[in-house]
Amino acid sequence: MAETSNTTSLMIFTRDLRIDDNPALCAAAATENLVCLFVIDTEIFRSGTASKRRGVFLNQCLTDLSESLEERGAHLDIVTGNWSQEVRRRIRELNPRSVHISDDYSSYAKHRLNNLSSWCIDHGVAFHRHPGVTAVPPAQITPGGGGEYKVFTPYWRSWLTTPKRCLCPPPNKLPGSSAKPQTPNPVLSGPESTILVGGETHALKHLDRWLQNGIANYEKQRDIPAVSGTSLLSPYLHFGCVSALRLMHLAEAVPGADAFLRQLAWRDFYTQILDARPDSSRHDYRDRGDQWKYKPQAFESWTNGMTGFPLVDAGMRQLRAEGLMHNRVRMVTASFLIKDLHQDWRLGADYFMSQLLDGDVASNYLNWQWIAGTGTDNNPHRILNPTTQAKRFDPNAEYIGRWVPELSRLTPSDAINPPISVRSQTGYPATIVDHQQSIEAFKRRRLAHSKNKSK
Repeated sequence: MAETSNTTSLMIFTRDLRIDDNPALCAAAATENLVCLFVIDTEIFRSGTASKRRGVFLNQCLTDLSESLEERGAHLDIVTGNWSQEVRRRIRELNPRSVHISDDYSSYAKHRLNNLSSWCIDHGVAFHRHPGVTAVPPAQITPGGGGEYKVFTPYWRSWLTTPKRCLCPPPNKLPGSSAKPQTPNPVLSGPESTILVGGETHALKHLDRWLQNGIANYEKQRDIPAVSGTSLLSPYLHFGCVSALRLMHLAEAVPGADAFLRQLAWRDFYTQILDARPDSSRHDYRDRGDQWKYKPQAFESWTNGMTGFPLVDAGMRQLRAEGLMHNRVRMVTASFLIKDLHQDWRLGADYFMSQLLDGDVASNYLNWQWIAGTGTDNNPHRILNPTTQAKRFDPNAEYIGRWVPELSRLTPSDAINPPISVRSQTGYPATIVDHQQSIEAFKRRRLAHSKNKSK
């Protein structure tokens, strides 16, 4: 590709589908001609862990972004195919002066970015990576000894005090381009979310309601699955419909928002671990010597919400129906699959990714590792008893009754832990394992490995 005085910049959107606080877009717009591109990566949707519901949400995000860009004088090209091939093809057509993109940190994202960076250098095109996926970029916070923070609390302290980049206001006007626009491809099909609509416009409205009516009660209500005590902002954060840094600044202005800010910091914490250890989405962060044996019938009972443990089944049925699950229940269902059914955490993490509207590589896989005891949690034997958890966080069985309707007419105590006679009357299944026996067997196996390792 020959050198050129072309004043065109190519903005490649990925997980930053917004115009507010988008450093890559702001930098790309400082030219005479701006071309915006999004590639629907067919490799991701072939992987088997891409939720169809997430695909529909993505379509909504792209439609909203396209309208926002058009209002400001720019156009969004949307194409489907192999991401690297489609991006390179567009660069060849445009011969731009510069390419701008938000940095990302999964193994797959880093591979795409590194290959594109090398290719641009070889072809004389300036390639610029920008922050924007996290509130604080991973490399900005490192412990004194180097590497990544392996424990959250010291990371949280550093996260609070580290200088943050300046916010980028949404542009009022964007430079257009005479480049021939691409023909949009057919949209991705699948079920729509019954609760959330994708896109920056909807994200900002949802955020405004949360800041006014929800965040003040977050610390008290966040663990109660029967109430709307969480923000439901995670799908918008995943697709970058709202900036994590913008969210942080807005939340800081609300009294009593510390508990919510900690959750934003957890998101960045897991991202910096994934950045340092990209293999942690597939391999144990801390080796516990686990040897898993797949049990298809048990796994199917878990995915179908038919384990005989009401809180577990309620969560799994919500996941299938909405592509969402309350965070407390996510931990309970994950603990049950690993510690009660003795199934590989990767199976559960992959299944969640195939269903979740907010399926995020760092948050999903590293939270699963935390529950498995192979991640950043120092307690490898942590157990979440599904019956005890239900008694504590769903004492009136409201959440259970909503998602396991065959138990909705029972007393709370019977709905939380149905007697055999009640199970027979309602058609609700018997428990597929004895909880106490299963967790004792799991602990024995882990302890045996620890003793062998120390010899």
